[in-house]
Amino acid sequence: MRFLLSLSNADAPEIRNLTKFLYGRGAFLLLLAGGTLGCGSGQMQVVNLAPQIVTQPGSLSVPVGQTASFTVAASGTAPLSYQWSERGTPIANSNSATYTTAAVAPVDSGAIFTVTVMNSVGAATSNNATLTVGPRSPKAGDLRFQQVSAASTLTPPTGSGLHSNVGAGIAQGFQNSIGSPLTVGGVCASPPTGNPYSCSWLFSSFPLPTGFSGLNINYQSTNSYSNLDADLTSLALPNTIITSLDLEPASDTYAISSIQTSQTTGFDLARQTALPASFPVAAAQAGAQSRVITAVSFDASGQVYFLSYGWQGDTTTIYETKVFADTFDNVSADAATLAAQGYIITAIGGNFTNGFILVGTRVQGDSLPRPLLAIPLQGPGSNLGQALQQGYSIIGYLVSADASNEFMIGEK
Repeated sequence: MRFLLSLSNADAPEIRNLTKFLYGRGAFLLLLAGGTLGCGSGQMQVVNLAPQIVTQPGSLSVPVGQTASFTVAASGTAPLSYQWSERGTPIANSNSATYTTAAVAPVDSGAIFTVTVMNSVGAATSNNATLTVGPRSPKAGDLRFQQVSAASTLTPPTGSGLHSNVGAGIAQGFQNSIGSPLTVGGVCASPPTGNPYSCSWLFSSFPLPTGFSGLNINYQSTNSYSNLDADLTSLALPNTIITSLDLEPASDTYAISSIQTSQTTGFDLARQTALPASFPVAAAQAGAQSRVITAVSFDASGQVYFLSYGWQGDTTTIYETKVFADTFDNVSADAATLAAQGYIITAIGGNFTNGFILVGTRVQGDSLPRPLLAIPLQGPGSNLGQALQQGYSIIGYLVSADASNEFMIGEK
């Protein structure tokens, strides 16, 4: 670009001020032909500028199996060209202002990326940007993992939510919401009276974050244990996952929580029982068949009663499972152990008579540690802000036998 100006010596101070202003703004530099003001033809010429990095590429943390996109912004005389490098080695075909990796694996963690921006005048190289590979997120639309690392939890909910309970013969449903599993532990009168109305389960539900829709949750109980098969059959829908199940046969009741999508997505429910000592083997068999256990309890005979789901959206992934048989006081510590070994806790159940069970599920060989938070509660739903604002999904809600100790477990 050229500017042709007619100059006189009287114009020199104004031109010098204009030149300084334009150069200080980083736009371009004007030089006067002939080297002095008022001499020669008085023409002014734009001089090309070398690249400068305006916005450095930032370091990124990305879950296993997803891609990372690094971006740079630069100024300088066009055209600008780009060359990205990984660990100092140029990357083929990475010649734009944004570079997107292939799906990342644990071995990629710690890789350093830079970009060199070039034009006809010179070149500028960015600062280092580091890639950190985090634990794998479940695939989009997979309801079997208690909404861990789902869009519904990575973005904070729109409000403080509702903290309520269900008892015998009651059902509560919430549109465009997510929620905790039902409480396990001190939910019925002790010792049992055979009265279903002596039981009550707590839960917390939250509206979906702004801009999200299509998930509904339901909590229900019954005044007759004999209704169990019929209720489970009615919930065996291709777009529904049962997220918790608490059987209380001595009180002639049970409770169920479930989550449902607005579309048919191909989940299939299986109901099984196993002796407590055999349950870890049964859980491993389910994982090898690409099934995920989402709810667990004890039936009237003391056997482990558990629900697992397959999903048409992913029929090939092999899952590893790990089971803890626990006391109430050890649940938090063992949950932390599972998360540290890369497991998502997909089911928590049990009672003070038979003990408590934790089921951890992970993609085979995927042992990257997962963040986990145990949240003590002073009343239903209190102290949850620290978890929800950090993207944790509530995967367990436990109450002591005398109801003096309540806590939730969050994972992401």
